[in-house]
Amino acid sequence: MINKLLGALVLVTLVTGLAHADLDGYMDSLRISADADFGDFRAGLGAHFGASGAELDRVFLAVGDPSDAALCFWLARTSGRPMDEVLTRYRANGKKGWGALAQSLGIKPGSAEFKALKAGQIGWEAPGGHGKGKGEHDHKAGKDKGANQKGKKS
Repeated sequence: MINKLLGALVLVTLVTGLAHADLDGYMDSLRISADADFGDFRAGLGAHFGASGAELDRVFLAVGDPSDAALCFWLARTSGRPMDEVLTRYRANGKKGWGALAQSLGIKPGSAEFKALKAGQIGWEAPGGHGKGKGEHDHKAGKDKGANQKGKKS
């Protein structure tokens, strides 16, 4: 247990302050934040996206990974689509990648939104400063989840 805690602290220390070059790094930082303090992560995500406790629970249960939940909230907001549609498409097409999922929701490749997604700049920094998104202007984006997304999202 102590080794696990020390490992998490080392990862948090390494990630804190490092710029994330892409969506993979951003997703990893979200997972670290959620692992460090899920309550703060959940509260911050809900406050940022205006999600109720029930909606947060529903999304966390549907996707299983806190970083995926954050991107689903961002996709719903950015695409203007209801969360139910985002989750349906996530379940059906999630293995194709975040870019493919974003495109299926109407976010065009090459758009500012798609580029922001690829860069891991969804406009939300998880509690503890481990996330990347700086400012509301970055509510745009799109990097592919990659073939290995179900287990380890990128």
